[in-house]
Amino acid sequence: MEKIKTYLIIAPVTIFIIIFFIFGLCSGICESLGLISFTGKKGFTFDHYKQLLTNEVFKDSLLYTAKLALISASIALIFSIFILFILYLRKDKKSKVFSRILELPILLPYVVASYLILILFMQSGLLSRLYIYLGIIENFKEFPILTNDEMGIGIIMTYVWKSSPFIVMMSYPVLLRIEEKFNNLNHILGISKKMFFVEVVLPLLGPSLIVSFFIILAFIFTSFETPYLLGVTYPKSLAVLSYEMYSKGNLSVRPQLMAINMVISAIAILAGGIVYWINKNIISKNQRAWK
Repeated sequence: MEKIKTYLIIAPVTIFIIIFFIFGLCSGICESLGLISFTGKKGFTFDHYKQLLTNEVFKDSLLYTAKLALISASIALIFSIFILFILYLRKDKKSKVFSRILELPILLPYVVASYLILILFMQSGLLSRLYIYLGIIENFKEFPILTNDEMGIGIIMTYVWKSSPFIVMMSYPVLLRIEEKFNNLNHILGISKKMFFVEVVLPLLGPSLIVSFFIILAFIFTSFETPYLLGVTYPKSLAVLSYEMYSKGNLSVRPQLMAINMVISAIAILAGGIVYWINKNIISKNQRAWK
C-alpha cells in the first residue's frame, strides 16, 4: 500500500517529465539526425553533427561556454570553501545569521542578478560614477570594461555571486554534523583549527562540494539569460547561439540548431550522471558511516 501511495505522489511529476522533457529530447534527436524535417528532406544522417564539427562559429562558442562554466564554477567552489572555513571558525549564533545573509542571492533570478551586475560595473554604471565623484578617474573611458567584454568577466562575476551561496547551502549542514561529531578532536590531536579544517573537515565536505560543482557546471553550460545580457556579439555561448539561430526562423538550419541543443543536453546529462554516481557510491556510503 505504501508503494502505491509513493507512485501516486510522484505520478504527476513523472508524467510531466515524460510528456515535456523526454518527448522534446526525442524529437530533437530525431530532427538532428534527419528523421524529422520541416523542409521535406528526410533520411537518417550524421551530416548535421559533422557540419558542426567543421563550423568555426560552433567551435568557438563551445570553447567559450566551456571556459565560462569551468572558470565560474571553480572560482565559486574556492570562494565557497573560504566561506565555509569562516563559518567553521565562528560557531556562535552570528555564524548562522551570516550563512542566512549569504543565501540571499539565491532568491534573485538570474535576469535580475545580471541586470544588477550590468548597472554596477558597466563603464557608465554606478561604480564608475562613484569613482568619478571621488576623483579616482576623470571620465567613463578610464573605467575598465567589466561587462559585455570578450573575457566574460561580468558573466563570471554573476555566476560566482549566484553560485557560491548555493554551494555553501549544500555543504553547511554537513559542516554542522562534522562539528557535532568531531568537536573536540582537534584539541585531542593537538593541531590548529586551520590544519584540522584542511586535514579532516575539508575531505568530509568533499563529496557535497564536488556534487555542487558539477550541478553548477551543468547549469552554467545550459544557461541563457546571463550570457545574453552580459556577453558579446562574438563568441556567443551555445545557448545564445541556439536562440539566435531559432529566432531567425530559417527552417533549413533547424537540424543544426537541434544538433547544438543535443550537444548542450548531452553535456548536462553527463554532468547529471556524474552527480548521480557520486551520490550513489560516495555520499550514500558517508551517510551510512555517520550512523
